[in-house]
Amino acid sequence: MSRLLFLDDGDIAASHGLTRVIHPAAKHPGNPIIVPDRPWEENPFMGGTVRVEPGRGYRMWYQTYGRENSFLNLYAESDDGIDWQKPSLGLYEDRDGDRANNIFLSRLALRSDDTKPARTSQDHNLNVLYTPHLGSERTYTLISYDYAVSGYAPYDGYYLAFSPDGLHWTDGPQGPVIPGYADVGWFTYDEDDQRFRGIVKSYYNIRGYNRRSINATESLDGYNWTLPRPAIVPDAEDDAWAEGRPEQHTQFYGMPIVRYESLLLGFLQQFRVTAAGRNQDGYIDVQLTCSRDGQHWTRVGDRQPILALGPAGAWDSGMVFTGNSLVVDGDLVRIYYSGAAQTHETSGPTRLQLGLAVWPRDRLVGLRASAAGGEVQTTVHVAGSRLHVNADASSGELTTELVGEDGQVIAGCQASVCQVLRMDALDHVVHWQGSPTNIEGRSVSVRLHLHAAEVFSLWWD
Repeated sequence: MSRLLFLDDGDIAASHGLTRVIHPAAKHPGNPIIVPDRPWEENPFMGGTVRVEPGRGYRMWYQTYGRENSFLNLYAESDDGIDWQKPSLGLYEDRDGDRANNIFLSRLALRSDDTKPARTSQDHNLNVLYTPHLGSERTYTLISYDYAVSGYAPYDGYYLAFSPDGLHWTDGPQGPVIPGYADVGWFTYDEDDQRFRGIVKSYYNIRGYNRRSINATESLDGYNWTLPRPAIVPDAEDDAWAEGRPEQHTQFYGMPIVRYESLLLGFLQQFRVTAAGRNQDGYIDVQLTCSRDGQHWTRVGDRQPILALGPAGAWDSGMVFTGNSLVVDGDLVRIYYSGAAQTHETSGPTRLQLGLAVWPRDRLVGLRASAAGGEVQTTVHVAGSRLHVNADASSGELTTELVGEDGQVIAGCQASVCQVLRMDALDHVVHWQGSPTNIEGRSVSVRLHLHAAEVFSLWWD
């Protein structure tokens, strides 16, 4: 079974004495891990995707923004996800006419055989999705935003491309599969539900300000998408920090999404506008959201950042934002992000670089009890003989009992005969003095009793 998480109340039948706690990602001490060390790589940022693949290691499709106000679409590889190589692909010319670079895609070249960089922004936000079900030539599907001012796009919108290896691409339809909207969109292929899911940005007039907001859409084939509809818009609580100061308010720049166990996670880019202007100035950090259907999204916990700004003067003190870049690798969850010391529309050049932040497996959000104690009960389908719990009871204790469909504790599975957990464990197998019998395949309730402890997930195998 998928691991049951505690980001929302969807699986919780009852609880008391617990607080939902957000755990911001821990930033890698060697950040930034990708810096502009090539002549064509002026401002590398996570307008892209990171995957880890068996036999290939880590792969990153990212972008840089620089001369002529245009993007270049770049590729890097890593064995460990920390030290990255930028292979010379020899596919396209850089801005100085040299092909000895790591540029992997030019939509202009796909449509005109012109291998020079386009003189306008193209393929904004590189969503590289793993789609082997579409056939060997479409093992990877790319969805990105292009602008009609490029001369090769008939009108603005989201376009497709396909690849057998993630490096050599063929063009999709000549028109966008999602026309219009704005230029920050994030997509995933949800293998659990066997459909493409997307988040696209648009502007809505909300309480007197024209605000960037989040819309959700989905598709069974990648070509035909449902009408994007508002999923998350800034509410009054989001504006509380501004305390009514003119022009200061919250917008949502974008929201990368990914399937993580039993939930869809969204990494909401919170843009706190501090000054008016063409695109407004302000700070960007990242909050966590979750969904069970891709359409209805829950703001997690107290809305504290899941990826916070760095301290004053740090390379990521003005803006942080993620891409399609959450990777689960063993007992570690990694996310790659863009950072800048400058704010969104600060005067002078912006210097973007890429960093890494991590969590222990499942530990983005937990339910915590004080020494006074608390409990949570959830109903699950037993899909194995062993119950696993991810919890930190190093300062207290946690016990577990199983409750049958009749509401009675199952004999031999009482909390009083449960082996007490008094340590920090990513994977604790629950044991009772008695052994559960005749429960596999049944629906039972798992009741956790916590004292000065925190639980993050549970699962059967």
